[in-house]
Amino acid sequence: MKLLSREAQHLVPFKNGQVCWHDFGSGEPLVLLHGGHGSWEHWIKNINALATRFRVLVPDMPGYGKSSMVEESTLENLLEPLVATMNLLVGDTAEINLAGFSFGGYVAVNLANQRKFVKKIALLGSAGHGQPRRPIGDLLSWKRSYLQQNWNLFNEIMRTNLQLHMLSSPSAIDDLSVRIHKNACLETRFRSTEISRAGGLLEQLKLFHKPILIIFGEHDVTATPIDLAEILIDEGSNRQYIIVDNAGHWVQYEQHEQVNSILLEWF
Repeated sequence: MKLLSREAQHLVPFKNGQVCWHDFGSGEPLVLLHGGHGSWEHWIKNINALATRFRVLVPDMPGYGKSSMVEESTLENLLEPLVATMNLLVGDTAEINLAGFSFGGYVAVNLANQRKFVKKIALLGSAGHGQPRRPIGDLLSWKRSYLQQNWNLFNEIMRTNLQLHMLSSPSAIDDLSVRIHKNACLETRFRSTEISRAGGLLEQLKLFHKPILIIFGEHDVTATPIDLAEILIDEGSNRQYIIVDNAGHWVQYEQHEQVNSILLEWF
């Protein structure tokens, strides 16, 4: 997919490392945070549309992609360089809009409560809810096939895992999604699973009193979408949710046109 030619990449220094930020468009800042086995490319099908109205800033979060690893995989260690480098790009008191996918949703709420200057949030398939998952099968281990350079098996495992966890329709599993997922698996150093499954999202949402939009794909295996969405919006009158038909966990990829319209209207 061809992205806007005006993209800039910033390798923003922090202590002994760096955080890689991708910068598109102009206008009010909109920050997009990726999932726990991901990179900035989790938003690959959304950036062009959103950048028509916003300055879209998409990081490789610390421990992912081109960004440096933190000393230990804790939420605090991730947030410190993420917030500091973002502030260098937009200013300490600039108001931003914020969207987070999966683990990035939980990071987004924590970031908003720490930084304060956040106008609206959208959470897509957010982790951190502590509710039961509904897996359709166990994810396959890919490391042996990679080490053995068995590329046919490696690619098949990636496609299988995408269908088990990320995308609901086999037709959505295209070469682009496989490439993004492969690269993310190979480049992820931050261990997010324990943080994602420990809970805490609802408590963080109670601290954020500005508008919140909850988005789930109807076939998301990380939760029971309608039941969880009802719980997440229960604490505030300025909250709403949307369940996107014919989509799994990676909702903004599988149904990108609908999600782009939703996000443009919301923000």
